[in-house]
Amino acid sequence: MYIVDDPTLALIARFVGDSARQDVSDAEFFRRQYAAIEEYVERFPPEQRDQRALAWIEANAMRYRQQWQKGAVVEVLANRRCPDCPLAGGSQRKPCAIHTRWLKLLQRYAADQLSSHDYVAKSLALLAAHKDGLKVSECRAQSCSTPLPAPCAS
Repeated sequence: MYIVDDPTLALIARFVGDSARQDVSDAEFFRRQYAAIEEYVERFPPEQRDQRALAWIEANAMRYRQQWQKGAVVEVLANRRCPDCPLAGGSQRKPCAIHTRWLKLLQRYAADQLSSHDYVAKSLALLAAHKDGLKVSECRAQSCSTPLPAPCAS
C-alpha cells in the first residue's frame, strides 16, 4: 500500500509494518471504494447516477482514501509483533504489552484523536519509559524473566 497523504502514517507503514505491502491490497481498496460509490448512487434515478458518482468522487475520494489507509495500517499492525521482541518470548505470536499500548496510540491517531506531533511524542515517551525492558541483549541474557515495567500514562 502506497501512502501519499499522511507522512507520519507513511513512515509507520514503512518502518514498522514493512510487511503491510503484502497484506493490504490496493485492489481491495478500489473494490471497497467502488462498492461505496455504487451504494451511494443507487438511491438516485439511473439517468443521474453517473453525474452523482462523479460528484461523490470529487467530494469524498481523498477523505475516503485517507481513512481507509489509516484503518488498513492499524488492522495490519494490530496482531504483529517485533521479530526480536524481548518482552513477549521467542515463540509467541501475540504482541507484547508495549506493542499493545503503542497500538492504542496508533488507533487514536488513525481516528484523528491525536495529531501527528502528539502521536510521535507519546510513542517516544512510551519507548523511553520502557527502554530498559526493551534492551534485546540484556533481556535475552536474563531469559526474558524480568517483569514488564509499570505502564506509562498516555
